[in-house]
Amino acid sequence: MIQPAGFPKIPLEFDYETEVHKSFDGENSIFLNIFRKRDVEIKRALLIIHGHGEHGGRYAHFPHYLKDRYDLIIAPDLRGHGRSDGLRGHVDSFDEYVDDAMLAWEVLGKKVSRNTERDWFGHSMGGAVVLRSFYYRPEIEATRIVLSSPCLGVKVEVPLVKKLAARALARVWGSLQMTTGIEAGAISHDPAVVEAYQNDQLIHGQATPRFYVGFMQALEELRNADYRLRDPIRILIQAAAEDNIVDTDVTRKFFENLKAADKKLIVYPGLFHEIYNESAKETVFHDWLKWGFE
Repeated sequence: MIQPAGFPKIPLEFDYETEVHKSFDGENSIFLNIFRKRDVEIKRALLIIHGHGEHGGRYAHFPHYLKDRYDLIIAPDLRGHGRSDGLRGHVDSFDEYVDDAMLAWEVLGKKVSRNTERDWFGHSMGGAVVLRSFYYRPEIEATRIVLSSPCLGVKVEVPLVKKLAARALARVWGSLQMTTGIEAGAISHDPAVVEAYQNDQLIHGQATPRFYVGFMQALEELRNADYRLRDPIRILIQAAAEDNIVDTDVTRKFFENLKAADKKLIVYPGLFHEIYNESAKETVFHDWLKWGFE
């Protein structure tokens, strides 16, 4: 687990544990990063769903900023990511990621009581996973959803010839690994974050044609959905105004159409994609805590 230089360590009152669980389809072992406050009754728990190419271990600074509000944080590595099984950057169906998220949610539920508040956090592609989880499983009981730079549309338009090639390859060679071309410098202004990203052997820049086609279809379905959140679930969406990876304008439009009793959107001027790894991350965390608990 590589932490950027200067980032806070896991608080002393937290234990770091790991678990591995077989995926619902039985095809992969899913690795869970677990941050648990020691010797306390768990009153509030959080599930973190990471973005494409990264892994749950990159969220080890979250317990420091959230320690006064959360007693348990679970951050799985989705299949094909981090220390979980699976071909890097590949799924036959995008909703295999939803299944992995629901597996981690099930594990979290077994560690807490019925009265424990349980929240979701999703970054980038993980935001799309969270949204699809709640759309297709409206019975999920949660208190809050926080989305960081959720990917509902990509910023860089893929040329038509590449789109057609991906669709063709998805049928005949769907598992062909290709590079995503995402530049490390586009994630944060903090050079320590960029350096840690580049040196993290658990990060990959791979995507397969079948993943790409399924991902684009999943995003289109979310954009066109009559999306409603069941009361009393609250949702906060935080986005970067200078995001060169996901399209923040698409996020704004989704938010406008989103039907939820309690919703809030914050767009941060000058920040890049990974707002929780930016130089101004303290402000981003503060906004989450103020929205959620004051």
